[in-house]
Amino acid sequence: RSGEPVQYATVYLQELKHGTTSNPRGDYEIRLPDGKYSVIYQSLGFEPFISEVTIKGDTIVRNVVLVEQYYQIPEVLITEKGEDPAYYIMRRVIGLAPYHLNHVSYYKAEVYLKGNLHIKKIPRVVQRSMRMGSRNRASEPPDMQVKIREGDSFFLESFNEIDFKAPDNYVQRVISFKSTFPGQDDNITPMDYIKASFYQPVIARIAISPLSPSAFSYYRFKYLGSSLQGDHSVSKIEVTPKHRSPQLFQGTLFVVDDVWCLHSVDLTNENMAGKIHIRELHIPVQDEIWMPVSHYFEMNMGIMGFKADVNYTSSVKYMTVEANTALKKPDPLTGTYSDQVTAADTLMTKSRGKIEEILRKEKMSNRDMIRLADLMNRESSASLRDSLPKSLEIKDKTQYIIEKDAGKKDSSFWAGIRPIPLSEAELKTLGTKPGTGSLIKTAGDSSAMAEQRKRTPFIRTLRHIAFGHTWADTTGWRISGGDLVNTRCSGFNTVDGFILGTDIRITKEFRNKWSFSLYPEIRYAFSREKLMGRANMNINSGGMKPVRFFMQSGITSRDISTGGGIPPLLNSATSLLLKKNYLKLYESRYLNLGLGFEIKNGFNVELKSGIDNRHILENTTDFSLFRLSREYTDNIPDNRYLNLEENSPSRYPFNDQKQISFSAKLTVVPYQKYRIIRGTKVPEGSQWPTFRFFWEHFMNSVSPGEAKYAHFNMLKFEASQKLSPGAYREFKWLFRTGGYTDNRGISFFDFFHFNNQSFPLLLYDHDDAFMIPRYYTLSTPEFFAEAHLKYTSPYLLMKYLPVFNRTLMRENLVFSYLGSRYSNSYTEIGYSVSEIFLIAELGVYAGFENLSYKFTGIKISFRF
Repeated sequence: RSGEPVQYATVYLQELKHGTTSNPRGDYEIRLPDGKYSVIYQSLGFEPFISEVTIKGDTIVRNVVLVEQYYQIPEVLITEKGEDPAYYIMRRVIGLAPYHLNHVSYYKAEVYLKGNLHIKKIPRVVQRSMRMGSRNRASEPPDMQVKIREGDSFFLESFNEIDFKAPDNYVQRVISFKSTFPGQDDNITPMDYIKASFYQPVIARIAISPLSPSAFSYYRFKYLGSSLQGDHSVSKIEVTPKHRSPQLFQGTLFVVDDVWCLHSVDLTNENMAGKIHIRELHIPVQDEIWMPVSHYFEMNMGIMGFKADVNYTSSVKYMTVEANTALKKPDPLTGTYSDQVTAADTLMTKSRGKIEEILRKEKMSNRDMIRLADLMNRESSASLRDSLPKSLEIKDKTQYIIEKDAGKKDSSFWAGIRPIPLSEAELKTLGTKPGTGSLIKTAGDSSAMAEQRKRTPFIRTLRHIAFGHTWADTTGWRISGGDLVNTRCSGFNTVDGFILGTDIRITKEFRNKWSFSLYPEIRYAFSREKLMGRANMNINSGGMKPVRFFMQSGITSRDISTGGGIPPLLNSATSLLLKKNYLKLYESRYLNLGLGFEIKNGFNVELKSGIDNRHILENTTDFSLFRLSREYTDNIPDNRYLNLEENSPSRYPFNDQKQISFSAKLTVVPYQKYRIIRGTKVPEGSQWPTFRFFWEHFMNSVSPGEAKYAHFNMLKFEASQKLSPGAYREFKWLFRTGGYTDNRGISFFDFFHFNNQSFPLLLYDHDDAFMIPRYYTLSTPEFFAEAHLKYTSPYLLMKYLPVFNRTLMRENLVFSYLGSRYSNSYTEIGYSVSEIFLIAELGVYAGFENLSYKFTGIKISFRF
C-alpha cells in the first residue's frame, strides 16, 4: 500500500502448480494457455492475495497491491516453565524434518535461474591484474583479455529441466543458457539450490540449519504470532544465534501449524567473505507436500578490500510430483488414529508407534525431539531401502545433459520461457557483449610486443630450470619436475651440509588401464662431498582388482626415526638460524621389491622384501648463520637405551649393519565404498574403522664384515577411525600396539619409533604425535601400546568469547597415551584452536609420566 514495489514476490497458479517471481521493480510476466486460473500473489511480510484470471488469447495486465501481514500473538506467550511457545513448534518441526526431507520419491521440474555480479571495489594492489580469459570465445586473439574494473556488472541465466529420483539421483538437462561472464562455459547449474534444503542439518556446507537436531544448542527461538493463510495457520518464528558465528543463521522462519513444515524462510548468515541473505517460499504442490517454488540468494561480498554484490534468483515449476508412499505420514498429522496394521507396515510399525506417541505429547522435551528426529531418519531410510543401491559403489548422482543449441537460443525463445522479467540494469548488462569496452592487450605497443617475444624463450628457460616444467604428449607420456627451487630435495643438515637436488616424475597411461610411473631423484651433499640418489618405480594394473608392483632403490641419508620426526625443511631452519640440529641421519643403500593387491573389496595385501646397508654418519660441518659459539650435538639420537654404559646388558647395538627383510601388511576396511573412474576402482573409505596388521621378519648382520645374521620377528596392529558426531564436529581415534617375539640384540634402527614433535613450530598436521617429548626419546625395543584421541568442535571454550565467535576457527581436545614394558607410561592432554586464518593451529599441551605432571608445551602448526 506504500506504493513501493515488492521485490521477488511469488506469483503462483494453483491449477498448474507453478508460477514465477517478480523482479526488483515488482514486475512479473507469465505466459499461459487459455483458461481460468486462480493466481496467488504472496511475499514474506505480506498477506497472500488470490485473484481469478480468465485468459482468452489476449494480454492481461494485472497489478496487485499486497497488504502488510499482521500476526496475532495470543495472550499467553510463556509456558508454566517459562518457555517461549516457539519451542513447542520447533520441537515438532525439527523432529519431523527427516520426514519432510524424504516424503517425495520423484519429481520433474523446470528451473529458471538468473544471477548478477556487480563489482563495487577492487584493491589498488590488484586492480591492474584483475583480468579474465574468455574461454568460450575461441576466435579471440590470445593476447586479449577482459579486464575487470570497478563498476562492472555481469549477468547469467539458464533454463533447465530437472528429474529427481529418491534418494539423491538427479538428471539436469540444460535447455538454454546465456552469460556475460568472461570465460563462462555451459556449466551454469542450479543444482546447488535444488539439492540444498533447510531440513538438512547443514546447509550446503555453509552453516548449521535451524532445523538441525542440534539446533537448540546453537539457536534461540521466539514466537512472533500466527496468521491464517488459506486453510492453514502459519506461525512466525524469530531465529537468533546464541552466539555470533559465521556458521549460524539469523532471521525468521514461517511454519505451517499441524503439518509442522516450512512455509517460508528469511535468513541471513555473516561470514568472513560477507553477508548472505537467503529467502525461500514453499507451496503445497500436492496433498500437503510443501516444496520450494522460489529461491533468492544475495551476498554482499567484502574480503581483503574486494567488494561485490552477488544475487541469484530461481523459479521452479513442478511438472510431476510423486509422494514416497512407503513413508507413511504419522497419524497426528493426518488427524486419524488407526490401530490396523497391514503386512507392508510390519517392518516400520514399531518405530511408527513411537513416532506417533511422541507427536501426541502436549509437552515434548528436547530429548523427545532428538528421539523423534532419529526415529524419522530410520523410517525414512527404511522407506527408501528398495531404491538404495545394493553395492558399495559410489556413483555420480547427478547427470548433466546439455542441449547442442543451448547457448544459441535467440531473444524470442527467452521471451517465451523467462518467468522472471529482467530489470533495466540486467537488460543493460545483457545488451553489452562480454567485456565490451574493457578488452585490453596484455602487452603495450608493437615494439614492446616484439621485445617481449625476444625475451620470452630465455625467461621461459630460466623459469623452467628454477621451478620445473611439465611435458606431455598424446600417447599418455607425462614428464614433470626438474626444478632446482625444490625444498623436497634441497636443504641443510650437519651431516650432509648444504644439499642441492631435483627430482623428475615420469608417468605413462596405457589404454589397457595399466599405468607406469618412475620418480628419480638426485642430490649432492656439498660438505660430505657425496652424490646421492633414489628412484621409485610403480606398475599398476588398474581395473576392478588393482595390482601394484613396485621397486624402491637408492643411496641417500635418512632419518633414523621411521615413526615421524622433524621435517628436513624445519631442521634446515633450526640449524642455520638457531644452531640446533634435531635431525639425526644415517646412510642407507637399499633395494626393495614389493607387490600389492586386493583379495576382495576392503581387504588389501602388501608383500615386500628388501636389503639395506646402513652406515652410521658423523657431522661434517658446524656452519650456521647465527649463534656461532654454540656447538652442534653429535649425530646420535637422544635415547636412554643408547646412553647406557658400553658393557651394560640393557644396551642395544647402534653401528653399521646390513639387513635383509621380508614383510606383509594386511589392511581391512569393512564395507569400503569406492568409485569407478575410467574402469579403475578407486577406494573412498568407510564409516567403519580401518584395521592394519603388520608382520616383518628381518635378519641383521651381527657385526660388520661377518656373514652371521640374527633373526627377528615383529608383529604390529593398528586401528583408526574418523567420525562426524555433529555439524562441523569430528572425532578421530587411533590405537596401535606391537612387539618383537625376541628383541635381544636388536639394533636401534629397528626400535619402535614414535611421532615426537617437540619443536614449538610444526609445518604439517599430526594426528598421532606426542607434542612435548624430545625427538627419539620415546623410541623403545619393548612391547608397546599407543592411543590418540582428538575431538574437534566449533564451540568449546574460546569461541564463546565475542572476539572469536565470528571466526571460522574450531577448538580441539587432544589425548595421547604411550605405554611400554620397563618404561614409565606417558600421557599427554592438550587444547588447541585450529583453522586460524584457515591454515594455522595454536595449542597448549601438558605431559604426565605415570600420571604425575612433568612438563607443558605450546605449539603452533601450519597446514600447507
